[in-house]
Amino acid sequence: MSGIIYNNVNATEVLDKGIYENLDSIWNREVNTERQQQIGSASVKNRRHRAVQVCLWLLCVLLLTAVIVLCVYFTTDQNHLLTHNYNLTKEREDLSNEIKELNRWLTAQDWSSDYFKWIYYNFSFYYISSELKTWNYSREDCKERGGDLVIIKSKEQQEFIQNATAGYGFDPFWIGLRKEEGLWKWIDEITLTTSFWIDGYPRSNNRYCARTSSSGWSDFSCDDVYGWICEKRIF
Repeated sequence: MSGIIYNNVNATEVLDKGIYENLDSIWNREVNTERQQQIGSASVKNRRHRAVQVCLWLLCVLLLTAVIVLCVYFTTDQNHLLTHNYNLTKEREDLSNEIKELNRWLTAQDWSSDYFKWIYYNFSFYYISSELKTWNYSREDCKERGGDLVIIKSKEQQEFIQNATAGYGFDPFWIGLRKEEGLWKWIDEITLTTSFWIDGYPRSNNRYCARTSSSGWSDFSCDDVYGWICEKRIF
């Protein structure tokens, strides 16, 4: 009986020892697995960190390259613009000098001779008629001569015309100004802004065309007959 009990005790001890050994083995495997997972996780984190660093480095390189390219481009473009601006300024100065020389030469010519029958002033030629016509026929005559009825835009131009017509035997002369829909407009459709009307003019009723004289402007019926002044512009 005692032998059986002893054998059972030994068997129990062996069983307990096996259980403990199995538990230790399972625990060790779990610990090793957890360590491997931790190591793997750390490795993944390290790889991600290195990948982020590489991406940031590449981005910096790309940005630096872009900045260098833009600097070179804008520097080259700026130099091109400066050169172009210098050339334009030089051309403008040359053209201005040529225009001044042309104006001096034209002013020195005798355009009032019978050969030319035109008077030159400030880059325009003026023809003063020696006949009498209505406003419309006067304008047709100017167009046939390559010009149109005169447009007066300044006090200096008005004074020039008054002086130029002072030696003629009749006065006044049609100019390129007429009333359309209640507004006085030049023949180029520009509304009148600067005027030289005689006191009391313009008047109402059927006076739709303007004429100039030694005293200034006045309005009369377009069907009346007067002399006229043509203008042919160079520019």
